Amino acid sequence: MITLALPFLAAAATLPAARTFWAVEPGPRPQPNQVEVHARLVREGSTVAVYQEEGYRFSSLGPDDEARQLDAVVSEFDTTIYPREVELFGPCPDRDHNGKVIILVTRAAPSGGLFLGFDEMAEAEALRYGFHSNEGEVLFHTFDRQGNRADLNVQEVAETFHQLLHYGRDPGETSWSRLLANYTPYLCGLASARLLWGDIDPEGRAHAPTDHWTSRGWALLFIQYLREKLGEQSLRDLVSRPEHGLAGVARLLADRGDHRTEGDLLADFAMACWLDDPTLADGRWAFSGVVPPRPLPAARATASRPTSGAIDIGAGGMAFIVVDGNGERPFPLTLQGDASVRWVARAVLLRRLGPDAELPPIAFAPSGVAKVDLPALALGESVVVAAVAVPSESPLFDRRTLLLRWGIGWVPHAPADQGRVALAELVKKALPDGGAAARTRLMLTVDRLSGEAAAGVEGPVISTRYAWAPAAADVLEVLRQEAQRRGLPVRASRFVERAPDGVEQTWSNVLVELPGSDPRRWPVVVAAHWDGARTHLSDSYQRALNLNDDASGVAVAMEAAPAMNRAAHRAPIVVAFLAGGYHDAAGARALLDELGGKVSAWIELDRVGIPDRWPRTLSVTLEGGGSLPKFPFSVPQAFRRAGLVPKGQSEISDAHTGAGLAAARGIPSVVVCARPDGDDGDLDAPSAVERGLISPDLMVLLTKVVAGAAVNLAGAS
Repeated sequence: MITLALPFLAAAATLPAARTFWAVEPGPRPQPNQVEVHARLVREGSTVAVYQEEGYRFSSLGPDDEARQLDAVVSEFDTTIYPREVELFGPCPDRDHNGKVIILVTRAAPSGGLFLGFDEMAEAEALRYGFHSNEGEVLFHTFDRQGNRADLNVQEVAETFHQLLHYGRDPGETSWSRLLANYTPYLCGLASARLLWGDIDPEGRAHAPTDHWTSRGWALLFIQYLREKLGEQSLRDLVSRPEHGLAGVARLLADRGDHRTEGDLLADFAMACWLDDPTLADGRWAFSGVVPPRPLPAARATASRPTSGAIDIGAGGMAFIVVDGNGERPFPLTLQGDASVRWVARAVLLRRLGPDAELPPIAFAPSGVAKVDLPALALGESVVVAAVAVPSESPLFDRRTLLLRWGIGWVPHAPADQGRVALAELVKKALPDGGAAARTRLMLTVDRLSGEAAAGVEGPVISTRYAWAPAAADVLEVLRQEAQRRGLPVRASRFVERAPDGVEQTWSNVLVELPGSDPRRWPVVVAAHWDGARTHLSDSYQRALNLNDDASGVAVAMEAAPAMNRAAHRAPIVVAFLAGGYHDAAGARALLDELGGKVSAWIELDRVGIPDRWPRTLSVTLEGGGSLPKFPFSVPQAFRRAGLVPKGQSEISDAHTGAGLAAARGIPSVVVCARPDGDDGDLDAPSAVERGLISPDLMVLLTKVVAGAAVNLAGAS
């Protein structure tokens, strides 16, 4: 391990006693603010140097405690963290040629620490993303854990150091980077095995079926399972392989000649969590290095007593069903999972006196149904089924909660989606041809905005719609092409956006301007923001390709524009695709300034792709605060005529729409939302998950309604 560090040490240079860094202020903004931090060199080891922000005292226990913590982190980094990580994952980059990883102890750091990939870029390249670069390997930490929790500071340094190494090998991967980073303290011997399943909550449970596949909790135990079953080298392979998400596990298995799928591995892992018995299933249902607590069963039943139930399971989560015997003839066990995901399950027969036995694999049909023929079970014997909802193969964590129905002597049924049927009927009534052509155009626009390559359509493939990313230029080109494909006049309206740290970029709104018969009238604006964002900054720059928010709104506005263009109207109509919605509605502010605030009405489309069924009817929400009464009755009535129930909402739920800015200028403003609240995971939902929820019928219907409402507001003639 020492020899691995030698090339790094050979390049060592004298470090300045004082230095200024660009650090990131914690806060909820999608694009965090960078601030200059003046710091002094306080510790230096063979592979690490520690700078501390001037005037920052991180321990309330006094200078002696600070000195102890700084000594501890340098010692652990030099002797454990650096050699262990480099041995497994390869050499550490040394962009600044100083032979050291720098830890900046500063108040300007998020909880848990931070590694910022832009520091691995030259300043000129980082500025293209709206950031300054420190042009070197810098880990930011507050070191705010104290007393008996001070060891967490060292653990968090280990986590961010792994993110640095991971970024150097695959900057586009984020989920495995977080998972392996959070596993690093255990890998380096800095944390106990309890890290792998998390702290037991006050109710005493260690795992719940609703727990999703995330970067903490039981997903870390799966990393340990991979390490035990496929070897430690498998962790390095996950970093170096190009596949993202669980597709990387599938590649690992294929490379090793293992015919199991990643879902099979998850199912075996789940049974190992319950059983932990190396004598069954060729050792697949056991751990060798840790002894995790057994999860609680999600359901329990008697094999001879017909019964049924339902279990909520987080994507990537696991549920355990225990079926007990009583010596009577058993009924079959039937499982019915949400058909939008893949389900896997394992079953084991537990005999009171042994031997226990592995039961045949449980096969789920495409409909999500599986049948388990239970063996005869004596009193004291049972069958345990471990079921897993396989998460989407995406670099984003799949945060859906899915339903698994189960029953003894029960016949599954798939009730019709009444909302989907009702929407289809409404479209048939509203459009003579059922909107087939419009549906195709709408989904092509949505797909292109979500990063899909459209067959037979030339043009860029969008990698992200994050406004600060250089790839935003591709979004503008796609919007221009989509407008021209519909025969619409289109232009870009540029404006300068300035970040709090002084970095400036030129952004563009894309405008389709439809003249009216009376150009003296103030225009009606139909708007949607084209940009997207994710919870994590790294995901925003890599893949902010949200479908519902707001590729759906852009598609509906784009499709409504030709209908508005064909209809005679007095006032001009401006169809605006706005930049920087997630950045204080920057594009909306720029458009209002460009128009001098002279707008007769503002209609904005936001999250209009996924239906809201409330409680039994299809509804849309009209958000507008005090502006709603300023709209004529014909606007909500247009939704009612189409079969949609308009729900008025006084407040505007999202600041990234421009309607609030317009309303503040006295302009009648409304935001049309299909699902105003959404789900907790909407912002980070993988594209494949969102695509399965998007309703072309709803979008077709809203296209007709919005076009008609806008033309009426513009003075139909």
